[in-house]
Amino acid sequence: MPQLINKNKIYFYVFCFIFLTTITNQKFILYIKNIFLIHDIVIKIDKLNINEEKFFKFNSFINQNILLIKKEDFFTYLNEINFLQDINIKKKYPSTIIFSAKKTNIVALTYLNQKKFYIGENEKFIPSDEIDLTNNLPTIFGKFEISEFLKLKNLLKELEIDYKNIKKYHFHKTKRWDLYFDNNIIIKLPDKNISNALKVYKKFKEKNDINSDKTIDLRISNRLIIDHEEGA
Repeated sequence: MPQLINKNKIYFYVFCFIFLTTITNQKFILYIKNIFLIHDIVIKIDKLNINEEKFFKFNSFINQNILLIKKEDFFTYLNEINFLQDINIKKKYPSTIIFSAKKTNIVALTYLNQKKFYIGENEKFIPSDEIDLTNNLPTIFGKFEISEFLKLKNLLKELEIDYKNIKKYHFHKTKRWDLYFDNNIIIKLPDKNISNALKVYKKFKEKNDINSDKTIDLRISNRLIIDHEEGA
């Protein structure tokens, strides 16, 4: 009989232990869940104005568990904001998400399907209603790849040919560029060996005064022709 009582006591204690630890575990789990809920989202972007703030709709992430949410969930949305680059997401435990990014430099504008777009150094077309911009920018005509335009722009900068005075770029179907300067000088570039062509132009310009209203044709390798005709 004493042995039976001892067994019953053991069963009772085991049951109590399991019951209490279960309650304790549930409370602990609930406590952990509440601690690690996202309460604050901090956005660090220079010169962010009110018109741009409407693109940051992160309320859906509030009260989600910071341990379970993936950074990719944020990037899926952030990559749709075309004027950003160098995006970084940091979790600050226990309950804060910090976004940092840069606004891309706007280098030109163009029209796609009769709608105005800005062109960013992040190689994206940015709808004009996404940002406020009043700077004078060159206009690009034709169907082009942004990466190719940026390559040309960087080449002009490297050769110290003043791209800031270019008011218009025209990309032809023949895969070549025309540059229209604000003094009405037009430079016709070839479809290949653009660097060599621009070096020919720079060398000629250093030794000669080029008046306005001139067309500089560089389409023939190692040759520079000055005329007044236009065309592809």
